[in-house]
Amino acid sequence: MDPLEALSFNQRPLPPMKANRHGKARILNQHEYQQLLGALAPKFRVLLKLCCVSGFRISEALSLRKCDLVGDTIIVRKGDTKGKLGTREVPIPPELVLELLALENDGVFFFSGRDGSKPMTRQNADYALRSACKKLGIEGTSWHGTRRYFINTLHHASVPMKVIQKAVGHRHLASTSKYIDVNEDQVRKAVSLLWQAV
Repeated sequence: MDPLEALSFNQRPLPPMKANRHGKARILNQHEYQQLLGALAPKFRVLLKLCCVSGFRISEALSLRKCDLVGDTIIVRKGDTKGKLGTREVPIPPELVLELLALENDGVFFFSGRDGSKPMTRQNADYALRSACKKLGIEGTSWHGTRRYFINTLHHASVPMKVIQKAVGHRHLASTSKYIDVNEDQVRKAVSLLWQAV
């Protein structure tokens, strides 16, 4: 089973999207996600899945060393996080563990650069995603859209915000809240819960 099938909530109207690398990255819908999986090279396909099911920033995903995978958990080192706030542990699906371990790679990192001694550059990952999106006619998304996907999917599945905050490594709940998209149907549904009380 694809790791995203259980997380999909993309039946809602699309929010404003990123344009010319400005604004919020649009969250992929399930069809676009499947198209991208088919268009990306195996290494980038695994990277896309990993970012969608972990909430990793692209720089966090690229900096993952093979020794950071312990069973079905990835250890994100304090020094590899945006704010250097602390180490965190993120579980991933067993199928994705197998895909990570099967990556052809002689380096220390799961996503090694050409010589294997350093991680792949963010620019290389960005180029691969942008090229595939352009080929497929998918606009307004980026690697950061996978992080937004993770946060929004968990939120709309009623996962408590404090749990999501911990999973993505935010210091403040307000940082996590900025990622949440809310549409009018969701507001109406929430408010209607109280209608029977009056």
